[in-house]
Amino acid sequence: MNVNKECAAYCITVIRHLLQETTIPAVPEGVSLSELYDFSRLHGVEAMVFHGLEQLDMDEADPVWQNWCNRADMLLTQSIVQLAERDILFSALPDAGIPILPVKGCWLKEQYPDIDYRQMSDLDMLIHPEHLKQAEAVMTRMGYEKESNAAENHDAYKKPPYMGVELHHALLPEDDTRISYYEDVWQRAEPEEAFPGVFRLKPEDEYIYYILHLFKHVLIAGTGIRSFLDSVMYRKIYPDMDWDYLEAEFEKLQITEFADSVKILSDCWFDTGATPPEHMKTMAQSILGAGTYGCQTLRVHGEIQQFREKSRNPRMMKIAYGLYMIFPPMKLMKERYPVLRKVPFLLPVLWLWRLVSRLLFRWDILIGFLKRTNEEGDKTWSEFNWQKFQSK
Repeated sequence: MNVNKECAAYCITVIRHLLQETTIPAVPEGVSLSELYDFSRLHGVEAMVFHGLEQLDMDEADPVWQNWCNRADMLLTQSIVQLAERDILFSALPDAGIPILPVKGCWLKEQYPDIDYRQMSDLDMLIHPEHLKQAEAVMTRMGYEKESNAAENHDAYKKPPYMGVELHHALLPEDDTRISYYEDVWQRAEPEEAFPGVFRLKPEDEYIYYILHLFKHVLIAGTGIRSFLDSVMYRKIYPDMDWDYLEAEFEKLQITEFADSVKILSDCWFDTGATPPEHMKTMAQSILGAGTYGCQTLRVHGEIQQFREKSRNPRMMKIAYGLYMIFPPMKLMKERYPVLRKVPFLLPVLWLWRLVSRLLFRWDILIGFLKRTNEEGDKTWSEFNWQKFQSK
């Protein structure tokens, strides 16, 4: 995405002033309200930017501002429902004999100055693998519908219009090289006094999981500014975290450079207001152009970079990447076709079905793939190479 740098910088400035309870500066010339709305929504921070702009003399008759007001009202309603439903789940699941360990936004959301400042799409909770079926019965009774395309390490549930819940049986995917780090996660967790049957990691371990989860996302498709805002909030909420312990664990997990980069960049944006270091400018630009959950362009860039590293011959790289796209690995096919979890021998049949369905009905996907491959095959890595943080 092509980003108006002044627009991005102003949105970040608004958020920083809002958190520090200082005067919001005026919208700079050359930045339109529609650009501010589009950028902040792309990054999942439109509620925060809205609250900042409310302090200015906005034109209430402007259609963009009216639309933004409606969006802000909806996000506040969503936040109220999410936290109320969270507390209901905190009782319903343990009452059914299912201990739960909530992570990420479950706890962090209400630590922001206002509950709608921290938007989230899902509530994430860890349960024991043997409780998955029992939990499904509880969720169904509460009006949730189980989604068919769940990932390998969690079941996903939806209840319109606002609720999404992911019940994890492992904090990391099965193929993650760091999965053994959480073999004793339940032994590290402590009971949450306000909710019997609910457990919680200590602040340092919550922060480590936040960094690991973010690391996974940036390797797949990049990420947006909201993820870096969380880093500042964690450290503001828990100013006495044991950094000797954190640094030792980051070293053990081989993510020290990544964790340091997150801290530096998030502080520049949302704490000090300093200009990011020169060596981090490409990384910053990649984040500003990606959005909350990354983007397809960065996903493709990352995939092609991996194939390029394996083959110095551009023609062979294209062939290898083409085969990967036509015959995705079992892990990706399981996400698209959950039936493979029970009958993996159907993989060749579903490969064929996937190819035929695209030939018949989705020419746009094939044309886009060919275009991206031809464009990327012979040029250098133009986006920030998140793979540089991956351990060898």
